[in-house]
Amino acid sequence: MFKKKLLSLTLGAACMFSFAACAKETPETTAAPTTEATTTTEATTTEEPTTTTLEEKDSDLYDPNNPMAINPVTGIQDMDPKNVGLRSVGIAINNYYEALPQRGISQADAIYEYETEAGKTRFIALFADINTIPEVGSLRSARYMSTDICRSNNAVFIHWGGNKYVQNYIKESGVDHVDGNVCSTGVKSSKDGEVVCPDGTYFWRDRDWKASRSLEHTGVSDGKNIAKAIEHYNIDMKGEQPMLFNFVKHPSVDIETNGIDCPEINVVMSPSLKDPVFKYDKETNLYYKEANGKPQIDETTGEQLGITNVFVFFCDIHQKDIQQDLRDATFTNGGIGYYLSNGKLVTFKWTQEDKDSPFKLFNDNDEELEVNIGKSYICIVDNDYTDSTTYVTGTADDVTDEAAADSTDSTADSTETTETLADE
Repeated sequence: MFKKKLLSLTLGAACMFSFAACAKETPETTAAPTTEATTTTEATTTEEPTTTTLEEKDSDLYDPNNPMAINPVTGIQDMDPKNVGLRSVGIAINNYYEALPQRGISQADAIYEYETEAGKTRFIALFADINTIPEVGSLRSARYMSTDICRSNNAVFIHWGGNKYVQNYIKESGVDHVDGNVCSTGVKSSKDGEVVCPDGTYFWRDRDWKASRSLEHTGVSDGKNIAKAIEHYNIDMKGEQPMLFNFVKHPSVDIETNGIDCPEINVVMSPSLKDPVFKYDKETNLYYKEANGKPQIDETTGEQLGITNVFVFFCDIHQKDIQQDLRDATFTNGGIGYYLSNGKLVTFKWTQEDKDSPFKLFNDNDEELEVNIGKSYICIVDNDYTDSTTYVTGTADDVTDEAAADSTDSTADSTETTETLADE
């Protein structure tokens, strides 16, 4: 039988990390492999990039015989070379249960899930190349954490609205952004063909969604229109994209050598949100995501969201505005977390030098964590819920065998045990 592990990552129990967290402030899954997006929008800037090329910086990932460039968000050498020296795009996506399924999420190079308020979460879907963005939605308003996530990636932030507090924060932060709420048109549908918006508008309400959902869950756009919006607002797309993680072509030594078999993890984001859940499939070598007890589906493909790398970042999250109940995170305090890939799990610590810097991950030897190339899913979780996040040890076959046994013998005695990380 497999054992179910309970994370007890208090700073005293996590003896593998010499890391001290600050005190909290006063409270105030691509189903089978995804297909490539077909959007062919030209980048808004065609000038020759002036930054150091990814090939020069990451020679271990670069194959000179491959005509493509390295995607800095996945580490895979499959990006259009014309996109080297151009910034990524981060899009705020609805994750409320009434707004499911979403569109276009399986095409994102990375997804961040973070709490907004009252236990609800949203996504930042990060695309390294604006030309690969399909029709995506439903789009939602900006929050503090979504702003800082885009800032750490030097990404142009795409959202639909935001209250005055967050809008002021975006302005003060100097984050380049496009607010679809001020440049949207009426109700349209891509089923009628390519969506052409009137001049000065680049977002719309989906006709089918409007017939079945509340209005706030219906906003969409695509790469072509987002590119036009960026150009309309004179946002400079030139700029270096930081590598999301320390990607390696070979299997991550941290995972393969130090990882424990882990076919499933249940990440608790808040007292009212008892997921997401990620389950490993050894046939595809992906973790498939569930939300609200069901597979998380991309409506465009009809497939379940599948991810190569799953991360859980535990950090200092606190209430920002008492009246609005909005959450904020002090990423610069750093934290500890889990990394899952290839059916295995390791723990890590992470830091951020400043708000304009990417997150850095380290193993228990204070060496930068090796991350397998591929798409990533990053859960941003309050330190208060570290003990609530649980994972299963054993191989995927063990879990499948036990599930089958449970379905045929409901009276079988359970030998499942709960342990802390320090008990391993």
